[in-house]
Amino acid sequence: MKRLVLALAFVCLSAAVAAAEVKSGDRAPELDGAKLENGKAFKLKGYRNQWVVLTFGGSWCKPCKKELPAWDKLAVKWAGKVTFVAVNLDNDKAKGKKFMDGLKIKKMVRVYAPEDSTAAADVYSPPKQPSSYVIDPRGIVRELHEGYSGGDDKKMDALLGKLVK
Repeated sequence: MKRLVLALAFVCLSAAVAAAEVKSGDRAPELDGAKLENGKAFKLKGYRNQWVVLTFGGSWCKPCKKELPAWDKLAVKWAGKVTFVAVNLDNDKAKGKKFMDGLKIKKMVRVYAPEDSTAAADVYSPPKQPSSYVIDPRGIVRELHEGYSGGDDKKMDALLGKLVK
């Protein structure tokens, strides 16, 4: 009986941790299982001491079709100061790659974190698709931007202007 109670407590705790939404002020968790386009593991800690905009989305996400090209343009403007990372959640990596290729995403770091085989989406629990996290050089989430609509690129640019010195 004691083992059953401990097992249930562990399951409940694990579910609560998995469902916790990353928000402003939190340390940005690692994206375990996420891979770069070349198949190598993506490690967020490799971007410490840099500003990062990490955005989650997939081919099914209509606002992502507008956000990713807008962020890709900002990646050019903020090159050397901010790294923009597109985390694709499509379960079929080929579909995710085709999606990003079709949008002509060239300046953002492309990361693939299929929902059915990685915990990236579970760990961050993005409230909407797309959701973008502005992460400071210490690895702390400074801002969460939910969704995308016209003019959000200007808002992100202004936000980065205030944060990045």
